[in-house]
Amino acid sequence: MGCTSSDEVGAISALDLNFHHPEIGDEEERKMTEVVAEALSEGPTHLEVLRDYTGCEEPIRKALNDPGPKTEGAAWAAVSAAVAKLYGFYMLAQKLEKIWPQVIDTLCAEDAVLGVQTHLALAKQLAEIFDFVFHFDETKMVNPAIQNDFSYYRRVLSRMKNVDKDSKDKILVDEELANKMSFFFAYPTPMMKVLINATVEFDQNAKVRLIDGLALIANLCLQALDKDDGTNEKVTMLFLCAMAGCIILVDHLHDEGAFHKRSPIRIRSCIQKLKEHFPPVDFLINSLRFTTLHLNDEQTMTAITKLLS
Repeated sequence: MGCTSSDEVGAISALDLNFHHPEIGDEEERKMTEVVAEALSEGPTHLEVLRDYTGCEEPIRKALNDPGPKTEGAAWAAVSAAVAKLYGFYMLAQKLEKIWPQVIDTLCAEDAVLGVQTHLALAKQLAEIFDFVFHFDETKMVNPAIQNDFSYYRRVLSRMKNVDKDSKDKILVDEELANKMSFFFAYPTPMMKVLINATVEFDQNAKVRLIDGLALIANLCLQALDKDDGTNEKVTMLFLCAMAGCIILVDHLHDEGAFHKRSPIRIRSCIQKLKEHFPPVDFLINSLRFTTLHLNDEQTMTAITKLLS
């Protein structure tokens, strides 16, 4: 694992990770890309909703400082509408959790190069998933209103649903679902946590090929970025997000992580590429700092520690 023959090096160098106009390899890939595309189609709307999310601080404050039917009813109406938005985020995460194992299982074949080479359209979608996940988590992290609103909602849920006998039918998020959503939003980076869990909990017998496949994609993204002229910002961002995302997943899968001397990823070059990119991609660098497992291990190369300090 992580050792590459001269033949494999040649195959990797000749492989073009085409994120501009990748061709679909076969009917199986076509069906899979359609499923992924359907889930991803919701991403831009949810990102826009999240970026515009202002929270319910004022009605909650009034309900707490001056409790009564009027203020508490207004607060409940406000947080119910807010939680409906959070429910949308959570349901999209559930879709990604379901399709992600199929994506990595297909791309990370026993022959890693062949797995990527014959599924370039799916490889681009993997990058698009990472792109959405990173940007969602980046926005969520700087919005404490989400946690505050959801905490208030859970606190008054039992009381408000009993206001009248018909109210239960109007409640979108009941206690059981609220508990699940609470675990989801408790993480600083909930969407990435979904991908990490889905990857780590995948078939343990596939661990080696998952590491090899994800490491290959990270290295191919670095190779593509070395050639990238930066004229297509969207494609450049896909390479950057896929590279960073694969590093994170390999670090969770590999017993020694992604930052040691025998790493299957060209880890130092990858991090230098992220650090040198302009405009800055601090949200990706911070993700490597805070969502990986092995960055602070003894076997982590000093150069890596300095780059990410």
